[in-house]
Amino acid sequence: MIIIAGLDLYAQQDALYSQYMFNPFAINPAYAGSRNSYSAVLLHRSQWVGMPGAPTTQSFAFHAPAAKTGLAWGINFAHDQLGPSRNIIAAVTGAYILKFDKSKLSFGLRGGVYNTILDRDKLNFKEDNDQLDIGGKASAMVPSFDFGVYYYMQKFYVGLSANHLTSHNFKFRDYPDSLITNIRLRRHFMLNTGYVFEMKKNFLLKPSILIKAVPGAPVNVDLNVSAMFYKRFWVGISLRNTSSLVMLTEVNITDFMRIGYAYDLNYNKFGAYNKGSHEVFLGFDFNIKNTQTVSPRYL
Repeated sequence: MIIIAGLDLYAQQDALYSQYMFNPFAINPAYAGSRNSYSAVLLHRSQWVGMPGAPTTQSFAFHAPAAKTGLAWGINFAHDQLGPSRNIIAAVTGAYILKFDKSKLSFGLRGGVYNTILDRDKLNFKEDNDQLDIGGKASAMVPSFDFGVYYYMQKFYVGLSANHLTSHNFKFRDYPDSLITNIRLRRHFMLNTGYVFEMKKNFLLKPSILIKAVPGAPVNVDLNVSAMFYKRFWVGISLRNTSSLVMLTEVNITDFMRIGYAYDLNYNKFGAYNKGSHEVFLGFDFNIKNTQTVSPRYL
């Protein structure tokens, strides 16, 4: 029965991102096109460093507005490795942006595939004659659809998203159906919001919050406060209610390139078994018109 417990876990949670406030498109498809540029982000996360089989995540995202139509589009690719299992996600996004006098409201829909692969040769069984100890790799793929709403002004934003709406079951063909009823892609609901305070000419303060709810798991709340200096450097700290304290920074190297880093320090008992988590991303923003550059964004 050990393998059943393991199988019941690897589709319940999406990858964890500590720098969600600098990369909202990763959690909300409605963010597509909001930077008014061709925007791309490369990200790598190593979680629970020093622990065998710890999760690692790599992702790539690209999004942009479609001329002056009010439409926007984007693509996402991600790879997750967790012990004997790994997930590969590919999706495309379409969004529509409503413009008001001093704000915008966007609706986004993302659709794609979610492929999970289990390397059974890496599993340890209590009994040598376990019926599930058949070796090799098992693979299953399901469709996945996300929907999001994003409202933003110059200094304020709020977004709500629901991911994996159809909540499909994974079907591993070489396992009996009676053993896979709990292997389901769980729905994820996320609410995030933030505001920018101009304290001084070269000093901005941006508090933000992310609330993440997944059926069958504790509600995850990230509270963050970040400060921006001279329109180039962000430094911040986050408190995650379920696990860790996060220290992070982002640097706008140029008007079109930025780099970010986050370190998660586990404060619960689990922290004694690992050396924390590291997350780094590289972002690019290219203006649609080649004659201009893109100014650093606050939101």
